[in-house]
Amino acid sequence: MTTLRKSASAAGRRRARRAWLLTAACAVFLFAYASSEAAAATMYDRFKDIYQTPEKVDELRDQYIESQQKLQEQTEELNRRAEAMQNQTEQYLAETEALNARNEALAEQNEALNKQLADMTERQKARAALTRKTVYSIAAVLGAGVLYLLTIRLWRYSVWRRQRSGSWRT
Repeated sequence: MTTLRKSASAAGRRRARRAWLLTAACAVFLFAYASSEAAAATMYDRFKDIYQTPEKVDELRDQYIESQQKLQEQTEELNRRAEAMQNQTEQYLAETEALNARNEALAEQNEALNKQLADMTERQKARAALTRKTVYSIAAVLGAGVLYLLTIRLWRYSVWRRQRSGSWRT
């Protein structure tokens, strides 16, 4: 029995030694892993995150809802602005059309006034030419009349001188 005991105790010791080595190796790895601050903080954060996941889900849901509301408000604001800009554009187009129509009417009126001005200028030039011709004609007639009167006067004077010179001689 002693041999059996010896072999049983040897096998038990081997098992114990393996278990102790395995435990020591796990302890070394856990100690090395847990001893680093980053690993400890990361592990703690992981546990914390796992247990606080429902709170984070609620928080994320609230943030999502808030973001959706902000997006909805921004979309509505952009729609209002777009509508206001469209109304303003339509108003500007209507004003532009009205101004273009008025511009065309004024252009037609300007053309008509320019024609009237050209006609009046032509009439004024024609009248001035007629007046100038009339004045020249009257001046020519008066000049001819004055010349006639002067020639008659000179002729009478010369006749009178001849008669007077001749009456002294006779």
